[in-house]
Amino acid sequence: MSQNYLAGHKDILDSMLLGIPGVTGGKAFGYPAYRVKGKIFAFVGGSGVIIKLPEAQVRQLVAQGPPMHPAEVADGVVWREWVSIQREESAAYEQDMPLFEDALQFVAGL
Repeated sequence: MSQNYLAGHKDILDSMLLGIPGVTGGKAFGYPAYRVKGKIFAFVGGSGVIIKLPEAQVRQLVAQGPPMHPAEVADGVVWREWVSIQREESAAYEQDMPLFEDALQFVAGL
């Protein structure tokens, strides 16, 4: 994984997520990350945002096509419980708030 990310994506996620009780910011894998109960549920990496969800939900989202993509962390290595959301405009991530809420609940329950 490279440690490149789009600062605008981080800024919008900070505004969306850091006000939620129990959510903290920090770094993971060299990227800006968001945690609940000390566990990562989302991070900003590359040209998108990666969130942790149940594997079945990830499959459904990826099947819908762009902007949903498998979270490929290395050539051919895909994290099954992570989906990469690739939006061009940072503000467009606001429409994904229900998915961030799902990710938060999923990870909080692990």
